Amino acid sequence: MIKEFINRFREFTQKNQLISPGDKIIVAISGGVDSVVLLDVLNEIKEQLKIELIAAHFNHKLRGAESDEDEEFVRRYCSNLGIECYVRGEDTREYCKSKKISIQEGARELRYNFFETLRLLKGFDKIATAHNANDNAETVLLNLFRGSGVNGLAGIQVKRGSIIRPLLFATRDEIERYAEAKGLSFRIDSSNLKTSYRRNYIRLKILPMISENINPGIIETLNRTAQIFSELSNFIKHEVSKIVKFIAIEENPDKVLVDIQKLKNYLYFIQESVILSIVETYFNERVDYARVLSVLNLIDSTPGNSVMLTGDLFVYRDRTHLVFLKKPEFAKEEVFVYIHPGEKYETDNFIFMSKFVDRDEVQFHRDSQVEYIDADLIGDEFILRNWQPGDWFIPLGMKGRKKVSDFLIDLKIPIYEKGKILVLESEGKIVWVCGLRLDDRFKITDSTKKILKIEFHPKQKTQT
Repeated sequence: MIKEFINRFREFTQKNQLISPGDKIIVAISGGVDSVVLLDVLNEIKEQLKIELIAAHFNHKLRGAESDEDEEFVRRYCSNLGIECYVRGEDTREYCKSKKISIQEGARELRYNFFETLRLLKGFDKIATAHNANDNAETVLLNLFRGSGVNGLAGIQVKRGSIIRPLLFATRDEIERYAEAKGLSFRIDSSNLKTSYRRNYIRLKILPMISENINPGIIETLNRTAQIFSELSNFIKHEVSKIVKFIAIEENPDKVLVDIQKLKNYLYFIQESVILSIVETYFNERVDYARVLSVLNLIDSTPGNSVMLTGDLFVYRDRTHLVFLKKPEFAKEEVFVYIHPGEKYETDNFIFMSKFVDRDEVQFHRDSQVEYIDADLIGDEFILRNWQPGDWFIPLGMKGRKKVSDFLIDLKIPIYEKGKILVLESEGKIVWVCGLRLDDRFKITDSTKKILKIEFHPKQKTQT
């Protein structure tokens, strides 16, 4: 049984090109039977494959003493095999609380961030995880119940980036029989027995019921289905990548625009795939099907609507485009600075300039980034700051006051740009909504004796 299992392991890794001679592989080990068997098999054949192994364990500190016992077990097991083991731990609950994400999502993020950081630090090639055929079947069902698309029904990918999953060919029962045949010890995670978790409920309740009453080979069936969808997904990704090049414009690494009219020319199914492709290709993020649908709902919504895709990826609908933005692009720069008339102020994002000029130097034009004000109507210093809710001014050419927030709405300023808008204030009055509109009270007239030229120029973000 042991020899047969190892032969199947080698055939699977060769067929899927998971391991090459000379590979340096980090084996992710939790202490459970799957990861213990994975490390054992790789250790058995490492000389034949000419590979180098180290192990990595992440202690999530979710089960108190039990988590620490898992860590100690992994350390001993790796030591007995003569394999170097790297361990890291973190309070997962606190991490998830601070990021406002689920325990499952946060645990996965912490774990894989650790593995990838270790891989880069050690100069290794791949990270091997111990997902098996049962895990894949559970994932397919879970995604189906969630209402997933093609990618979700493709299940767990055999390889993704630096991550490989060499045990996907084997069922949990086969892995346990291998462990028994070799006399391997392993840990049992008590949380895996709680049916309050959806995945556990599928594993412990739904799949056994299907196996007993409908299809005894349900694990194999779901894995075969996942393989079909995986091949379909790969084909779609290839075709969709061509569409993305046609309808998407990358303005900079943090901003991508998608032409709404061009996107609407495609079937809804293709639209979904385009959104997924953009998120993965340009921002290296993964989102679930529900979030993809929320983006597509923006197509028929009014300009100004937006959705948050991830913690720092945001999608906004303007009049003609879906605008994908990473936080650095739409995060506002906090500005509050005192400036004397005649002075210049500069940051990485803008330049503000002011200087006294004679009347014959005044040149009125449509450039709203340059204005002229009556210097006798201002105080000894300005405050250049972010606009705030409740701010108001009298727009040039008007008699009544208007809230800055309403003014920005009237101009159809995109939501991701509003945070960047600054105002110039003097003695408690707004002199200028910078680069947009002067306050009528400070305009120059025939009786103006002292003129101050003010300029505000945003800096263009360049791609690196």
